[in-house]
Amino acid sequence: MRAALVLLAISVGFAQTHKDVIRTARTYQEIENFGASDGWRIQKVGGWSDEGRNRVADLLFSSDKGIGLSCWRFNIGAGIDTTITEPWRTVETLELSEGVYDWTRQKNERWFLAAARDRGVRQFLAFVCSPPARMTRNGHTYASPGPHTTNLKAGYEGQFGRYLADILEHFHLNPDAAEKVDFNYISPVNEPQWDWEGHSQEGNRSSNDDVKLIIRSLAAELQRRRLPTQIAVVESGNIPDMYQLDEKMTAKYGVKFGDYLSDLAGDPAIAPALSHRIGYHSYWSDSLAGQLVEHRQALGDKMQLFPGWKLWQTEYCVMDGPLAKGGNGRDLGIDTALDVARVIHYDLTLASVSAWHWWTAVSEADYKDGLVYTDWKKPGDAETVYPSKLLWVLGHYSRFVRPGMRRVELAGDGHDPNGVLGSAYVDLAARRVVAVYLNESGETHTIAPRVEALRDWRLSGVSVYRTTAASGDDLRLTLRAPRLDSIELPARSATTLVFDFGLIRRTRPL
Repeated sequence: MRAALVLLAISVGFAQTHKDVIRTARTYQEIENFGASDGWRIQKVGGWSDEGRNRVADLLFSSDKGIGLSCWRFNIGAGIDTTITEPWRTVETLELSEGVYDWTRQKNERWFLAAARDRGVRQFLAFVCSPPARMTRNGHTYASPGPHTTNLKAGYEGQFGRYLADILEHFHLNPDAAEKVDFNYISPVNEPQWDWEGHSQEGNRSSNDDVKLIIRSLAAELQRRRLPTQIAVVESGNIPDMYQLDEKMTAKYGVKFGDYLSDLAGDPAIAPALSHRIGYHSYWSDSLAGQLVEHRQALGDKMQLFPGWKLWQTEYCVMDGPLAKGGNGRDLGIDTALDVARVIHYDLTLASVSAWHWWTAVSEADYKDGLVYTDWKKPGDAETVYPSKLLWVLGHYSRFVRPGMRRVELAGDGHDPNGVLGSAYVDLAARRVVAVYLNESGETHTIAPRVEALRDWRLSGVSVYRTTAASGDDLRLTLRAPRLDSIELPARSATTLVFDFGLIRRTRPL
């Protein structure tokens, strides 16, 4: 189909101008979702008063009051382990013994599952940090030093697969509408290339061969029960291990760890058991010097060898490193928000991910790991809620770039990781184009976007939403107009342009 040029027009004051072209006919990956994890903290926050927890749920899931996440990542707990030094990082297990369950457990996490579903979330990913302690070699939900490539007991892959399938089946078949949730995906291993020998949280290492045994057992159970859930792996703890071996772990144990694309997506004996979705975490790939661009370019290049596979980024927060002076210390402001947005931008545009998830939705910590923060520690404390600027900047993507949209080409000169970055997306059914711009610099820039729309589309209106450091500037609607020619991007800001189109009416010749 030929493209016609649709010019967009209202001028705003003078600044450095970026003349960009958005080509709706040149498409890239389909976007499946934007999400976040319940990540331990919801076991606490989910027990708040209805007023308090509904406020948090609205911020996360509502497209009117919050950022409209389209996927919720639910932690299947491994059981309270009293030897874990951080009590917020050990979670109830639904299992009492083999094949016996207490479905009243994880009630606070289950409340948020229902809250997400009731606010329009339609995609759910269940993930596992560790098998329950009864299935582990050391009787704990973290690993111990030693020669074993995994803490899962030898020969327990079948029990582990049945345990996960039992839980998925319970939610799938639950006659109580308030409890019924279909998990679209299950991730049975999480960051398998780390040793997980510390006592601070749940975790379990798994070699590539261990992962394959788990996948085979779980896939057989899902198929036998005709459950709709698909397996999504492997949630690599970093980007390079997606396309190359983890040399340290491979040398330490004498078997393969890492090179997950080749060894899982590229294994004809295992790939059919998977959903053609493979995931990673963006930790330790955020430095502007040698990581942010280079790691994602290498991953994107490797993905070309696996057509039909979708790449997901399922976990990220700021760790020790250059972004916003490292992970320590809360930052509710714009600095962390824009540092993270730059990671999102390159995950989408270089690695071409179909899904992007933040780590933990709520945090009580003095750390850069939350979208929403609280000072609440125990019952009786005030149920404080502090939305971060990061929440709203993520919302520039999650609220407007909806499942089923496709990324399209946004081309122009002068884009820079320390200046202006932009990406664009099209919804063909709704005749909508969305462009998300980040101004990482300390000066104002001007953009003059030209949309190459489909031949029979006619621009009907443009809406502009903005987040800046200013109080109340949180996904704020700043302009609604019939046309747009250029617009300023304030220093240190995120701006989303929503172009809506109608159809050109054609009259029949007499």
